[in-house]
Amino acid sequence: MLCMEESVLEVNGMIDHYGWQRTNIKWHLNKNKGKKVRCKINSWGGSVNEAIAISKLFEEHGNVTVEFIGFCASAVTWMAFGAASIEIHEDSLWLCHKSSISVEIYGNMNSDQIESTIKQLQNEKKSQDAIDLIIAKKYADKCAAKGKTIKDVFDLMKEERWIPADECLDWGFVDHIIPGINKVSNDFRNLMIENCAALKLPAPSFPVDSEPNNDGTNNSYLKKILDGLNAFVFSNKKETSSEDAQTNINSNKNQTMNKTFVAVNTLLAVEGLTENDGKVELTIEQMQKVCDAVKQGEVNKTTVDNAVTALDSISPNVKAIDGLTNKIHAVKALVNLIPSGTPAGNSIPKNTPEDKNYEDSKKDPVNHYFTEDED
Repeated sequence: MLCMEESVLEVNGMIDHYGWQRTNIKWHLNKNKGKKVRCKINSWGGSVNEAIAISKLFEEHGNVTVEFIGFCASAVTWMAFGAASIEIHEDSLWLCHKSSISVEIYGNMNSDQIESTIKQLQNEKKSQDAIDLIIAKKYADKCAAKGKTIKDVFDLMKEERWIPADECLDWGFVDHIIPGINKVSNDFRNLMIENCAALKLPAPSFPVDSEPNNDGTNNSYLKKILDGLNAFVFSNKKETSSEDAQTNINSNKNQTMNKTFVAVNTLLAVEGLTENDGKVELTIEQMQKVCDAVKQGEVNKTTVDNAVTALDSISPNVKAIDGLTNKIHAVKALVNLIPSGTPAGNSIPKNTPEDKNYEDSKKDPVNHYFTEDED
């Protein structure tokens, strides 16, 4: 948590020559030598070279606390290892991955040129392997106390997935979780999923709320009903002797009104259920209502499952996203990337006399929608 004596440095955006550089960090740390510095980071990462240099600056200062906020990925995740302490907010997400470079090859090549290009790419791969090894060692050193090996780290880097704060703590990548009073809002959640889809990054996984059903209820409501039924003990009516009858008379003194199972009480439109020695008895009519609710819940669940299956069939990326709502927003983000309509400046006149002269060479409207008549 922030102390009054701490100097705060906020790092937002990319770590590169156009964003945050080592010179920016160095200026602030030099200005606050001998003081506590809290560096609040919200960044997707950036340059490996800049991140290594900044990590060393944290280490040289000796009294830096890194605070991860929001979505933090790539180079900034291990850049923080030079700090004396690393904290992460409860609702933040963290991602590590293998390093990457831009590769653009286009043109006509003969066999010699192709061979030369292959050698060049092989050399690039060796360089990337060396960089990945350096990064993996940093992660492995940080989480060695948790019993993690460099192989475990490489496996995690290959997954390229967002992990929550508690998993970061389990790995040993952070030292403390800052508790929050609010959950990730739906608007912020949807915005991040759409941004990840647009940038072709893996979509983060959030705790998935119960999906609404067609009747306005949800699976959690059904679960409450089933959980309530599991707690009930249905007593069968038996012929009792005079002794049993006396026992039943005495047990009436132990009857109470059980209002615990709110979902069941609401379904049956009762204030509560009469409980006698830990047992509750339902009428046939009440059992029918419960049975109908369970059946409707199964129908609603099937509808949701079918929708999820249909969305999963669109692409492996959509299938990898958790939750129906998250999948829908991811598909929406992809659809928004598709251009719509005729580009500006390319409108084509309709029904001009000249069109008839070229009627035999015009492309069909299915394969050339620009020439299709509009309604």
